[in-house]
Parts: sequence; structure tokens; C-alpha cells
Amino acid sequence: MNAEESTSVVVVGGGPTGMMLAGELRLAGVDVVLLERIGTLHEHTHSMGLHPRAAEALDQRGLMDRFGGPLPKWPRLHFGLIWLDVEKVGEDEYTLASPDWRAEEILEERAVELGADVRRGHRATSLRQDGAGVTLGVSCADGDYEIRCSYLVGCDGPDSPVREMAGFDVTESTLSYYGVFGDFKVAAGESPEFDTGLYADGMTSVLPFGDGLIRVMSVEFDRRPPAADVPLSKDELLASLRRASGEEPELGEPERLFRYGGPTRHADGYRKGRVFLAGEAAHAHFVHAAHGKSTGIHDALNLAWKLGAELNGWAPPGLLDSYDAERRPVGDRACLHGEAQLAVFRSGRTTSALRELMAELIRYDEVNRQLITQVTDVRYPLGSDAAPHPLVGARVPNTLLAVKDERPLAAGCGVLYDLSGSEPDQARVTGWADRVDVVAAEPHPGLDAAALLVRPDGFVAWATPGDGVDTGLREALTRWFGEPTS
Repeated sequence: MNAEESTSVVVVGGGPTGMMLAGELRLAGVDVVLLERIGTLHEHTHSMGLHPRAAEALDQRGLMDRFGGPLPKWPRLHFGLIWLDVEKVGEDEYTLASPDWRAEEILEERAVELGADVRRGHRATSLRQDGAGVTLGVSCADGDYEIRCSYLVGCDGPDSPVREMAGFDVTESTLSYYGVFGDFKVAAGESPEFDTGLYADGMTSVLPFGDGLIRVMSVEFDRRPPAADVPLSKDELLASLRRASGEEPELGEPERLFRYGGPTRHADGYRKGRVFLAGEAAHAHFVHAAHGKSTGIHDALNLAWKLGAELNGWAPPGLLDSYDAERRPVGDRACLHGEAQLAVFRSGRTTSALRELMAELIRYDEVNRQLITQVTDVRYPLGSDAAPHPLVGARVPNTLLAVKDERPLAAGCGVLYDLSGSEPDQARVTGWADRVDVVAAEPHPGLDAAALLVRPDGFVAWATPGDGVDTGLREALTRWFGEPTS
């Protein structure tokens, strides 16, 4: 393979962020090729978390049904191993228990069903861009080739080759961590319980993991993991457990091993010409409560419809740049949250004062809420006046994800929700009917809104209170969906 081919968008990286992005681009009618260096999706998991905000994003597209029923909830959440009170914040703040591989499998199935060209075992090796597009060099088992695209998105993890080849500047923290775990079979009849310990140089955990397995984990502070090409063995796990806790448990042969970690890295910008970053390629931080996966999925939702608008010719000025403006502050919060936890973990080395103070502060409901929702309670500055409706910039209320057993946002279009109780009036979006649907829903008194304009990513762009007046609607339609057709 050596001939150059072309497509509209190339996505590099087939984790949840990349697969979500590929499916969303196809939903927008954009040709997309996804390159993933790993040849097959392994049915084992590095983590078990699905944050409720990610679940809501999947649900708005009708994808949660594919998980096969309600997912169990993790009953606990911590900040630097200081336990938080999730029940005080609300039932929907629990992290859902679902293996990463299942979400990746569902998102890959969906991307392929929609027509994405998913190429496993293909690795990006070179990159050059100009004012008209990007040419990517690719290596695979059949040889090397080049592919030309209008836009390229790197979703290829914390050590992102796309980020490096495109020359993105990155801010890297001095704090780092090194994690390694192994899954081991337990003897028949044994029922180990969750156990964790915090020490001066790290922490260890034992987690029951289903299917007769336990997961033995070690996290060391102020260390970096070995290079990715260094073979991982049981001896490495045992050595890490010994350094972290001073103890070395007796363990059989592992079913699987995995290492992770490194410093916090945050790209100084998420766009460089025609190259974009999303997920861990843009923001790599301490692993906690599935924040990385959730944030990456929302990166994909935010970027895909904007790329689609640009490639389909109706994007208003500045729409593509709003991806960086909206998502980089979210990445900032995720990185800050992770670094703060590492600081709290490490404080036990010399003094317990910081941990004691945090434990005291967490007893206050607002502090408890802030630490639970800091990363995932996202609101964009979308209002065009000094005092927009309170719902503008927030996610669409969950009560509107389904209307009469249908999911209005499943098609990936904008939606004007009419909450007045009357029949939907398509004339309200005349000129934008190819980009915005009108849906009638039952009145929601608690929302204080007669209508909501919701972007394809599920965020409210405009709202009118109970009087039902459409003041500002055409301005919002033009701002987010371009000029009307004649």
C-alpha cells in the first residue's frame, strides 16, 4: 500500500473518545477514517467507571440501551482517599460500574454501523499540514501509505504522537504518579472485601472484581511509569507494592497486568490549524471517577457537530474555534482536580495537616458537592446578553432526553423543544429546518421555560420563559446554526 487516498476527517485513536467522535462525525454526514494501532479490542478492562454525565451523553443518542439494562452504581467516592458523601449531592452522582471495553465495543459498533472506516493495526507515523488539509503517513501490516484529509483529530492518549508531530505546546506538571495492577483468581469460596491503604510514598488497594477475581493495585507518588515498550511482569507489580507499602503479598499468576500514570499534561491549545486534540491527547491527569473518559466523550460531542457544520458549509464564523474556548476550561478543571488529589495524597510524607484540613472542610455540604461535581458540572458561556435564561449554557434536562419514547437528540441535529403543550410549529425554524428539528414536549413547570433551543451536543443555546415569546430565537439560530437558507 503506497498510494495516497483522501477523506474528510481522520481520527487517530480508537478509545472511547475516538470511537465516539467517529460515530458523531458520521451522524453529521462526514466521511471519516479512524486509525487505531491496536489490532483487536480485548474483552478485559483497565477500569470499571462510567460517569453519569457520560451516560447521559450516550443516552441522548440512544446508546445506553445497548448496555443491556441498568448499570450498578459504585457506592463510594473519595478525594485523595478522603471519603465523600455522595448521597448528599444526589442519586445521579454515583459512578456507574461498567468495564471500559464494553463502552469501546458499543461505540465501535455504532461508528461502523453509521459508515465509519475503522482500521485497526494502523499507526500514524508522519504528519504535514497546509492551508487546505493534512497529509498523514500511516504504517500497517500491508505496508505504508498516505492519507489526505481536511481535518485531523488526535485522540491517541497521553503520549499522543499526533500532538507531538503537529507541534502542540503542552504544560506538564511537576507532580507525577505511577500505577500498576494485576488481576488474580481467588480460591473457590473466598469472598475478599475492598481494602485500601495510604502510605508515605503511595497507596495500595485490593478490589473484588467479579468472575472470581481480585484486582491488586499499587500507586506510587512522585514516580513515572517505565516506557511503554518495557515489558510488564508480576515482579514489577510486587516491587511497586513493596515500595509503596513495605509489604509484598503472596500472589499467584496474574490473569492480566496493566500500568498507567505519569505527569499531568494539558495542551496549551486544542487546535493547531487543521489538527485538533481530544480526550487524553489534550488533557492527561490523575485517574479518578472515570473523569477522563467522561471528559473525552464530551470533547467528541462538542467537536464533531462543529466539524460537520464546517464541512457541510453552514458553520457560522468562529464555530470551530469555540471548541477550544468551551472545552479547554473543562480540561483545566480536570487537571486541577487531579493535581489537587495528588497533593493531598502526598501530604502524608511530611505532615498530615493538609489531609486533616481537607477532611474537616469536606464535612461542609458545599465543599463536598464541589469536589464531587467540579469536573463534570459543565456550563458553557453561551448567552448573548448580560442575563440569559438560567438554563442557557447548561446540559439539556434529563427529563427531555426522551419524549414520547423517542430521543429527539438521537439524530445529532439541533432541537427546538416546545414545552407549551401545543403542536410543534416548524415555521419557528424556517430557514434552519435542515439543521434543527422542532419537538413538542409536555410542559415542565420546574424548568420555567416554554421553549429551549438545544445544540447537537445537548447543551441549551437559547430559552424563553413561560410567556413563550421567541425573542432572540433567530439570533441564537444564526449564532449556532449559521445563516438561514433562502
